[in-house]
Amino acid sequence: MNNATPTRHDRTRLLARTFATRLEEVKQGFVERDDVVDLLALATLCREHALLIGPPGTAKTRLIEKYCRILDTSPFTYLLTRFTEPAELFGPIDLRKFQDESVYEVNTTGMLPEAHIAFLDEVFQGSSAILNTLLTLVNERNFFTGSKTIHGRLITLLGSSNEIPDDPVLGAFSDRFLFRCRLDYVADDEVEEVLGLGWRAEQQQIRSDPGPVDGQSGKTPVKVAAADRSQVAFPLKDLAVLQQAVADIDLSAVREPYARIVRALRAEGVAFSDRRAVKAQKAFAASALLAGRLRAEVSDLAVLSRLWTDPRDEQSLRRIVADHGVPVDTPGRILRDPYDLRIDLRETRNRLALLRTSDEIREILRLLGRLSAEARRDHPAEQPLLKEISQAQRETLTKLREDFPEE
Repeated sequence: MNNATPTRHDRTRLLARTFATRLEEVKQGFVERDDVVDLLALATLCREHALLIGPPGTAKTRLIEKYCRILDTSPFTYLLTRFTEPAELFGPIDLRKFQDESVYEVNTTGMLPEAHIAFLDEVFQGSSAILNTLLTLVNERNFFTGSKTIHGRLITLLGSSNEIPDDPVLGAFSDRFLFRCRLDYVADDEVEEVLGLGWRAEQQQIRSDPGPVDGQSGKTPVKVAAADRSQVAFPLKDLAVLQQAVADIDLSAVREPYARIVRALRAEGVAFSDRRAVKAQKAFAASALLAGRLRAEVSDLAVLSRLWTDPRDEQSLRRIVADHGVPVDTPGRILRDPYDLRIDLRETRNRLALLRTSDEIREILRLLGRLSAEARRDHPAEQPLLKEISQAQRETLTKLREDFPEE
């Protein structure tokens, strides 16, 4: 047994290095998308879900397709609208069984319940029927069809949206996406490189798909471009080994600094639920594993910068993580004018009179707490502003106690 353990660990390190090499191959085909590729890898190793936030035309679909090719699998991709029917994602009713046997079942062949990786564009546009079914699929990996339960093969669900909705009804679904990543159009000084890489990709697509020939019509079988055929796929069975190895990573060195960060986040009113705090530890373990280590280090806590819940908390989360000695890429923080803070304060106070539930009032308290922390940090001399925020906090707390005295 003693001789077997180092061998197993050596194989795990080798697989991790191989996987990291495959990730570099994906990164070479895109500009300013290294963070997205790393996020996809962490989500895959953790068997968690990721949300990509940004406008159309930022190469999300192409990047995900190329990432899936290194895993020798095809993603299930779909653009959701408010008119999308559940059958478009999960499969149509099996009419033969229904007619011959009076059995209600869904034919899931080639549909989302059978996918390893799924990408849903505009994911929050789905109907309540779709989102409720997805909730079960992403949580338990189960899909119910009639009296039958299918255990799905889903590794990770990737969703995209222009923004995260404020609708509290979508909050539970949104919180299932542990990882978050912003995408935007590349910087002006990188445009030439984007054009060059993009044109090479278009050339490969043109050459691999000649279209209808000799008057034939219809779909031409998709061919893989030469550049993609040269890549060696990373087998799913090896990926499963790495996913299991995540549980073997020693997190003892990061637990104490991580606990301090969590307390700091809550002190400043940054949304970070217990569930998210617990699941984040898988991300630290996966980060260490990709680096070929069996023990997490403080640097692995940098992935916290991708785990924010509310987009308005992203800058605060990055700053707090960096303040605790974690080397995180912190973009220049925008110093807002006191006038802008007062606008936020006024809008927040106006919302208070419209609130009907204790959870909504507590959300206002959290927003005011974050606003207070920002004002104290950036404008400590603005005493009138600080007093206004403090007064708003007292009014909100009074409303909570008066309207919900038993909570």
